[in-house]
Amino acid sequence: MIEGWREFLYPLGFFAQLAFAWRFLQQWLMSEIKQKSVVTQAFWQISLIGNVLLTIHSFIQMQFHVCVIQACNAVISWRNLNLMGPTSEQIPFRSVLVMMFGTVLAIITGFLFQGYILGGGIVEWFRLPNWVGHPAPQVSFAWHLIGFIGLALFSSRFWVQWWYAEKNKTSYLSEAFWWLSLSGGILCLIYFSYIEDPVNIMGYAVGILPYARNLMLMRKTQKS
Repeated sequence: MIEGWREFLYPLGFFAQLAFAWRFLQQWLMSEIKQKSVVTQAFWQISLIGNVLLTIHSFIQMQFHVCVIQACNAVISWRNLNLMGPTSEQIPFRSVLVMMFGTVLAIITGFLFQGYILGGGIVEWFRLPNWVGHPAPQVSFAWHLIGFIGLALFSSRFWVQWWYAEKNKTSYLSEAFWWLSLSGGILCLIYFSYIEDPVNIMGYAVGILPYARNLMLMRKTQKS
């Protein structure tokens, strides 16, 4: 019965990826209008919605690495919105670290609960996609390694961005952010295409062009 619900709720991930696609299309459009790479509050608001939806999706599908990354990214998205607000409303950095630690702990606890209470004592940290009418494919360790490297590069972009934001006390998307997005996104697209995961294929495919274009706009700004 639980497996049936996981298959039924699999499309929830598409709503998360639609949010991620929209945030970068919106950011790309604003950047083209101003002819430089910019970031708006809407970018982080849409990001937060997508982070929460994909956290729920990956929790249901029992993909721990995706779940914990998206949950942490939700905290980073919220922090950027906080930094874009009045200085008097910005919370201390230490409080953000506590939020991050609590979020990771909650995810770990949730997976343990799924395993011991709903899974008959078997805790699963990573499952390949098993959507309706599509059995999970067999994937070698080498392909999982490619996926891990891609996810590590891709997820590190927001940690780099967070460091810049905390250092300057303002929300900013640096050139390093876009290079990590492009390189990690390409590797992830290759990996998720191989394991036939349409939710993540969609998510990584739509971002490639905006990433490259933002790098072009930043180079153009530097030259001028």
